[in-house]
Amino acid sequence: MDEIAAAEKVRAAITNSRYQWRTAQGIAADIGISAEAVSRIISNGNEFLQAYRPNARGETLYTTREKYLSDSTLAQRILDVVTNKVGI
Repeated sequence: MDEIAAAEKVRAAITNSRYQWRTAQGIAADIGISAEAVSRIISNGNEFLQAYRPNARGETLYTTREKYLSDSTLAQRILDVVTNKVGI
């Protein structure tokens, strides 16, 4: 699978998820590529956000800017910035 197709699959896995934040391992399991490839795609794309804090298991969390903006309220976005959860 080429990098563009893989990036689109990563984006779709996040966008179509019931969860706002996803781990690279979870995305990888959904689309059938390695977690390392998912992490590389996310780090190279400016449409992805990384939470400053990991989940309870210590795993890094990711979302898309579009998913974050559509699934959170203005108050939540302000609180996330103030509490250093995410930078937009």
